[in-house]
Amino acid sequence: MKKMICLLLAVLMIATVNIPARAASSNIGLEPGQEVPDFTVSLTDGTTAALSELLEEKELVVLNIFATWCAPCELEFPGMEKVYQANSDRMVILSVSGDSGDTMEMVADYKEAHALTFPMGVAGDALNFINLSAYPTTIFITRGDTAGSGKVSFIKVGAFIDEGAFEEKVNTFLSADYDGAALPTEMAKSSLPQVLAMIVGAMVLLVIGRWRLFVSAGVPGWYSLIPILSTYKEYAISWVGSLGIAAILCQVGSGAVLLLSSHANWTILCSAGLMIMYLVIRLVESVKLSKAFGRGILIGILIGIFHSPGRFVLSLIKSEYCGPAAKS
Repeated sequence: MKKMICLLLAVLMIATVNIPARAASSNIGLEPGQEVPDFTVSLTDGTTAALSELLEEKELVVLNIFATWCAPCELEFPGMEKVYQANSDRMVILSVSGDSGDTMEMVADYKEAHALTFPMGVAGDALNFINLSAYPTTIFITRGDTAGSGKVSFIKVGAFIDEGAFEEKVNTFLSADYDGAALPTEMAKSSLPQVLAMIVGAMVLLVIGRWRLFVSAGVPGWYSLIPILSTYKEYAISWVGSLGIAAILCQVGSGAVLLLSSHANWTILCSAGLMIMYLVIRLVESVKLSKAFGRGILIGILIGIFHSPGRFVLSLIKSEYCGPAAKS
């Protein structure tokens, strides 16, 4: 059994390290050097912004397409704000939400909460010529060959996490030495393969850990192969089986509330409440599971935090089962 476990762990480690990250799709409907169709978007202050009018006033328009729920978008905004403040006389950042679920009020609240001063609004149907593959997507637009026209000078699919990278690009297009040549598109690399490998690894550790714990408690090990049943049985040998089902419902309900509802404050609070209930139940059960196998509260807290690997490690510790199932 130990040889099989070691082999599985080795395979998972190799898979996690060697799966290559793939770039996001580059087909967004625009290419560097291409002319940008004129468009007009609505802004949070009640006005509108037209690309042709912005280019008459500014040398550079940075069109940033984001969503209010996008975490990478939130990370890049502080750096963008600093660069905008330093160059607002020559360039403008036009940041619009491309998510149909974002209302103008939501964008206005977002702008105020993050202390952003550049124009923000919603894309609506104005940017239908852009095929978004990821949030955020940022398009640097410089003046075209004719008055009021613009051309794509650079496209970034993914966030500018490094403030210096965004500043460098802005300085390039505002430099007196800029020759008008477009720069190649930069694509954010997807971490999905690594994430999937980690999820699979965690599932394998959880199955092996629960299998060994179940056998020690006199429960058939194959129960660990059936997701809901395995959770029920784990809670049954440590606490109360039905609470395992309650924990699953809280976890699933938390995600469902956000997915099936708007991102209004009440849905976020409801989702957070369900997730907190799930975490509390899981933590208490982890402590009880630890005690059921002769270990203390600290070990229980650790296996509560490190859920799958925690159960795997607990299963490797030789100790006699003394939980509820042993007493019944």
